[in-house]
Amino acid sequence: RMKEWWVQVGLLSVPLLAVYLHIPPPKLSPALLSWRSSGRYFTYKDQNIFYRGDESWGHPAVFLMHFSSFQIWEGLTQRFHRVIALDFVGFGFSDKPRPHRYSIFEQASIVEGLVRHLGLRHHRINLLSHDYGDTVAQELLHRYEHNKTGSILINSLCLSNGGIFPETHYPRFIQKILKDGGLLSPIITRLMNFFFFSRG
Repeated sequence: RMKEWWVQVGLLSVPLLAVYLHIPPPKLSPALLSWRSSGRYFTYKDQNIFYRGDESWGHPAVFLMHFSSFQIWEGLTQRFHRVIALDFVGFGFSDKPRPHRYSIFEQASIVEGLVRHLGLRHHRINLLSHDYGDTVAQELLHRYEHNKTGSILINSLCLSNGGIFPETHYPRFIQKILKDGGLLSPIITRLMNFFFFSRG
């Protein structure tokens, strides 16, 4: 009797889960729609990478890496002449390929690709990074100091709220699942809603 009950619950849950997983994501706010329409894309190895940047010349550029850039853009552009923000692959308005082996090294190469795309290869760049962007910035700093690629000449680097020392980073259980969960990862991300996101 109990076994039949669980079978019925399972049969009912499958179509409900399928419907939920196909619910479209929430609509973008007017601020985000405006942000997206003001940006551009460049292609890095068949991936469309979103960025927003001032096309003026003659001033050192400030690169924002992994910020909620639309929230701080106005203040930065009032202080600095050229501000550039990009969404790493897998984030924001950039492509989110699946399956794909995401890596810090690829993200650093994407930043270098954008620098070349904007014609800033021989210009000094100010890097302003946050969280995940800090690790990417450290890889760029390593390449700069060891002359690995020579694509970016770093003028200054500001790291904020990131794991500078990997050995002291203890990811949460949900982060481990999302990183190594295989088939579970897409289901978990689709089941995520604002309530669970805000509590995390």
